[in-house]
Amino acid sequence: MPTSIRRFPSAAANALLVLALALAAAAPVRAADRDGAYFSQRPDSCREFLRVHRSGERRPEAAAVRGWIAGYITAYNRQTADTYDITGITEFDQVLQLVEKFCKDNALSNLGAAMEAVTEELHPTRYLTRRQAGR
Repeated sequence: MPTSIRRFPSAAANALLVLALALAAAAPVRAADRDGAYFSQRPDSCREFLRVHRSGERRPEAAAVRGWIAGYITAYNRQTADTYDITGITEFDQVLQLVEKFCKDNALSNLGAAMEAVTEELHPTRYLTRRQAGR
């Protein structure tokens, strides 16, 4: 009866496998379609944000934008090292005022860029820990 021989991968095959895994891990991860596009609940432009924001906070569009901004802040807190709460001592209404100011100054920009600028401005006064936030 023939005996089966187990073959182990050679050192070169192992090195190639490790290299392939390293290259795959280093590739940028994209959560979008083939063209890099993705759907977002945010307005496309700062001009649109200003229109929606001024329409009244009880309007569904305004509530959706506030929700998007709150979600952005939550994601920022989750993904940014040494950050418990990027808003720190800043109230949410003040964050909206900062976004509004950015958008007035940069009407052709988008809400994502506005939030990048606002979080950069808030970064020095963020809460680093839950304890610092008093929670």
